[in-house]
Amino acid sequence: MRGTYGSFVAVSLLAFIGGGVLLGTDLLPRHGGAPAASAAMQGTAQNPAIPPAAARQDHAVTTKFGVSRNDPYYWLNEKTNPDVIAYLDAENAYAEASLKPQAALQDEIFGELEKRASLADKDIPWPMDGFYYEGRYAEGADYPVVVRHQGSATGPEQVVLDVPELAKAHEQYFLRNWEMSPDGAKVAFAVDFKGDRICEIFVRDLASGEVASTGIKDSQGDIVWSADGKAIIYTAVDQMVRGYQARRHVLGRAAADDQVLLQEDDATFEIGVHRSRSGQLAIITVGHAQRDEILAVSTSAIDPKPVLLVPRTLNVRATADHIDGQFYILTNDKAGDRKIVVTPDSAPSLATATAIVPETKGRYIDGFELFDNAIAIQETHDAVTTVRLVDRVTGAPAQELDFGPLGVTTLENNHDPKLATLRVTFESATTPSVLYEVDMASGAKTELKRNPAWTWFEPALYDAKRIFAAADDGASIPVTLIYRKDRFKAGGNPLLVYGYGAYGISSEPGFYRNFISLVDRGFVVAIAHTRGGRDMGDAWYQGGRMANKMNTFTDFIAATEAAIAGGFADPRKVYAMGGSAGGLLMGAVLNIDGTLYDGVVAQVPFVDVLTTMLDDTIPLTTFEYEEWGNPNIPEQYDWMAAYSPYDNVAPKNYPAIFVLTGLNDSQVGYFEPAKWVAKLRVTKTDKNPLLFTINMGAGHAGNSGRTGPVADRAKVYAWLLSRAAAHP
Repeated sequence: MRGTYGSFVAVSLLAFIGGGVLLGTDLLPRHGGAPAASAAMQGTAQNPAIPPAAARQDHAVTTKFGVSRNDPYYWLNEKTNPDVIAYLDAENAYAEASLKPQAALQDEIFGELEKRASLADKDIPWPMDGFYYEGRYAEGADYPVVVRHQGSATGPEQVVLDVPELAKAHEQYFLRNWEMSPDGAKVAFAVDFKGDRICEIFVRDLASGEVASTGIKDSQGDIVWSADGKAIIYTAVDQMVRGYQARRHVLGRAAADDQVLLQEDDATFEIGVHRSRSGQLAIITVGHAQRDEILAVSTSAIDPKPVLLVPRTLNVRATADHIDGQFYILTNDKAGDRKIVVTPDSAPSLATATAIVPETKGRYIDGFELFDNAIAIQETHDAVTTVRLVDRVTGAPAQELDFGPLGVTTLENNHDPKLATLRVTFESATTPSVLYEVDMASGAKTELKRNPAWTWFEPALYDAKRIFAAADDGASIPVTLIYRKDRFKAGGNPLLVYGYGAYGISSEPGFYRNFISLVDRGFVVAIAHTRGGRDMGDAWYQGGRMANKMNTFTDFIAATEAAIAGGFADPRKVYAMGGSAGGLLMGAVLNIDGTLYDGVVAQVPFVDVLTTMLDDTIPLTTFEYEEWGNPNIPEQYDWMAAYSPYDNVAPKNYPAIFVLTGLNDSQVGYFEPAKWVAKLRVTKTDKNPLLFTINMGAGHAGNSGRTGPVADRAKVYAWLLSRAAAHP
């Protein structure tokens, strides 16, 4: 997916690590016809005090049904063209020169963010297969050390992965996944060295400490061990960075000889693989935006053959797990907010499966974890996330875990199905995360750990409110607002409105650690729960995709207007921010009604919708036809043409704009914002600043490590504060 800018994702068994981020790749199309070097930039682009001007070169982009449009900056997709690099360097130089007046403030914020991002931290050890694992960061460290204790949380310690040591020789080091062998003697781990989502897989022998490459250098990062610990099952990517094969690799053999268990030739589908709860199976998902095929393969067979569990059917999505001879399948089949069904592994069938957890309208089931006596269910509803427990045999309700309003409860490191306790974290708009252990029989909660942010954050100083905005069609859009009580002045604060609204990903009302640097300086931060996410259930997602995509943009504008009307902003000091698909949101809002904002930040923005979705060689394009539409179909082309930010740039006034991207990004190619900025420069009629920075060595979410993204954030926050200060 086009992803979220800077969103941290869990890596395998160690959700705490958080150093892996969804990134892009530099495997971009190589089109001919770039302009000659002398025509790369026009006018005085070499002077960093003057905005660069990219050369125009007519280029027709034509659909299969014959509609053609001119794309004069198409040549900027030539990543290896020296003229393109020269243009990007000029943009960086211009942005750097423009930001010099805020250098002191930027340094102040950088120091603050860096300190908060690099505090010492360690997990409460969690049990798994006779060991207790933990990840810990030394103060100032970008990467964690993963260790384990034998027998108990205080038993003898052994290093599993010393990531700081492993990362020493590399500019970028994203640990995407790690998995222990069944006998606990080895760890397999996947590393992305460029931020391009393409991983190399290594194996470390814990007794000797030896680290060896498997020779696998085209992995998506998925790893499942064979039962005997002699082989791994993984997913390989093609030139589009699409998981297209599930393979089995025998340790010690050449990767070129790996057995292909499954190959997916339809470019609109992608393969993923994960270990079942029982450990007896690898679950293979062949996924599509709106349909999934699920297969299972034995981890003990020498020549395993995938067994079909869920056939691919239009609008039927599913995930599966396995325990005690049964498959538990989470599916939206005749249940938009999803249900959990159970079917025996002797004769698995979705058609005859029994519903153990029925659908509850408006409560979307995000995922589940299986235990001997219970199923733990995480779900999103009412623009919050909660966890509940049901009996695994009967499905009867057991416990509803309530930690407070406007919060996010998530399942955390529960790897042993025999456990009688459940681990969850809770955070809210005004409280950093806390790890709890919950007795699954009684519901009794024990606090295990507080996030390091509790050492500097004082919740009593802050407040959060939920308001609702009236959308154009009458829908009620939730908006979560966070501010400091002692800095709040009705109608007098700068306001930052943040949004995403795509892929069914919810904009959770959690603890936004980095935004506190703005809130402490007087900002109100508004989280707009627009349609396109599943904040209010699956219907909320359906209301903001495909033909309904325009709702996402008008919902965001309505959220902004409601916050202003509610006295949460000085109308002169209103700002907006979004990344990736949220950057699309920013671009569309700017074209629809940019006059609401004094400044807009667009991070790795997906702004060139038509050209990108017409090019089926670009990563992610083909299996997103059912998120945005297929522009080779006239009606769907018209949907996208109505909002594509690049195509709707008009000769009118725009607010100040700050755009950020990464050269190695394949989720949103760097050339999308480059083209958008170039077109804005020569089309808009105002003199407001337009800044564009390109990280020339990273991908979708910037540099790796805990502090990797800090420099970009400091630039953006100093820019926002400087803009607001200009309106006393």
